[in-house]
Amino acid sequence: MSNLKIAKKLCNFLIEDAKEDLSLVGNLADLSGFDFHELVVESVLSQFKEAYGGLWVGGAVTLTQDHINFTPNTLNEIFHKGDNALSIPLAHIFNIDLEFGFLTKIIAVTTPYGIFKFRCFGAQNFMQKIESQIQRRNT
Repeated sequence: MSNLKIAKKLCNFLIEDAKEDLSLVGNLADLSGFDFHELVVESVLSQFKEAYGGLWVGGAVTLTQDHINFTPNTLNEIFHKGDNALSIPLAHIFNIDLEFGFLTKIIAVTTPYGIFKFRCFGAQNFMQKIESQIQRRNT
């Protein structure tokens, strides 16, 4: 099978080990004459990570014939350390659920190596596309 794109959505992906990079914000604040309290921001983000199990990283999720791929947007590439891109083979997905979310619903994808969550508008429709593609692969 090829990696032909089936569907693409703007989304936020919950990245368990996402690490913020506040250096640009600090530098811009310094240039602008604002006091930037990096420790306060780090503390708030740490509490958020603990409460939600990671940081919601903005980007796009793409469904292909073989994978679900997440690519962070440029802004999130700038403000997060490391590579937060992710590719989940459809063959590794053994469950997919729709969870409640404020404003947008959350798609939870269960694999042998963890549960991956992303939120987007039209989540139910996108989840149905994923399920359909998994069924096609299994027939």
